[in-house]
Amino acid sequence: MPFLTERLSLERLWFAFFSLFLFFSAIFCGYTRVTNLFHLAAFSFLLLLWRRPPFRQRLTANKTLMTGLSLAALYLVYYAASNLWTTHPLNMESTLTHGVYLLFFLAMLVTLLNGRYRPAIYLAICCGFTVLALFLMGVDHQNILTNRLMTLQSPGPDNVIDVGGYFAIGIILSLMVFRDTQRRIVLLLPLVLLLALLLTQSRGPAIGLVLALVMTSHLGLFTRRNLLWFGAVVLVLGAFFAYSGLGEVMIARFEALAVQVYLRLSIWHHSLQLISDAPFFGYGFDRQLSFTNYSGEFITTTHSLYLGALLKGGLVGFATMLLLIGYGALRALRCLREERRLEAALFVFMLIFYVSQGMFNIGNPAEFWYLFWFPFAVVMTEKRPAATLTPVA
Repeated sequence: MPFLTERLSLERLWFAFFSLFLFFSAIFCGYTRVTNLFHLAAFSFLLLLWRRPPFRQRLTANKTLMTGLSLAALYLVYYAASNLWTTHPLNMESTLTHGVYLLFFLAMLVTLLNGRYRPAIYLAICCGFTVLALFLMGVDHQNILTNRLMTLQSPGPDNVIDVGGYFAIGIILSLMVFRDTQRRIVLLLPLVLLLALLLTQSRGPAIGLVLALVMTSHLGLFTRRNLLWFGAVVLVLGAFFAYSGLGEVMIARFEALAVQVYLRLSIWHHSLQLISDAPFFGYGFDRQLSFTNYSGEFITTTHSLYLGALLKGGLVGFATMLLLIGYGALRALRCLREERRLEAALFVFMLIFYVSQGMFNIGNPAEFWYLFWFPFAVVMTEKRPAATLTPVA
């Protein structure tokens, strides 16, 4: 019986529920059954805080986490309150609920990653992203090659740009797992994810990934051996695209990049015009764009999270976002000083990614939980995880 009690401890139940949520949410985006795993994990976490005083004391003693949660709460509460100056003020309750979910997500994720199973958690998430990549390449490959919206048979995000963001995050996480475990078989994961990323109809995530890795890399990394390995990978991928006929598709995509830049600039120009009419407090949480672009496309989002924050919350709301990402940037710099460059790269990628992606980051479990909040949580983790299930001695 003592063995069963240990095996079925509250800590282990919380660990199981939350780990399963992280794995399955990397494949199934926004599914109710996956969200139910989060609710079970959050309930178990509340019980832990109530029944385990050492666990609670350790959590509240983590100044890094408490500062991050406070700034996140400020941001989330302000944008929930911005419902009051919209046509649907009663939506404030729903937005506050989603904000509470996100605070639980951050607290649980940082606590979990500060425990002994950090590499295993990263590996599970990478495997989830890889399962999604293999499914899309095997079942829905024609769609990811040619379309921007995913089909109903895809379990992942609806937008192919978000799918590309998933794959880019998976590449960085798999490199982190290889760094921590030195198991070469792990390198198969970033190769699969890189291939899937290049196949998707999205250039932004690939460009953001390259920029993030270059900006956070140590100069000592650019050795002759590493450059030769990189060149070999480029040659293999180049040969694959050339002989498979996909090379012309890739070239055409990057030739169309200039057109997409002008489209983005026209959307941002229209967004700034609206923002100038309500500069201080914005239009409220539910405000979206509603106009037809010069290309004939009907536009509803700002195609930039930062402009979306200004549109909905004005300069006051944008200031709360700057505090949030500014603290994350400070933590990313600390990661660089601690030689945790991939953690910093993950956060830098998020900042670059959301320059041209406009879906807002408050709501039920969805793609932005991984694309925005996950990197923020990762840079708040300790350099070395504890030797126990949770960071409680």
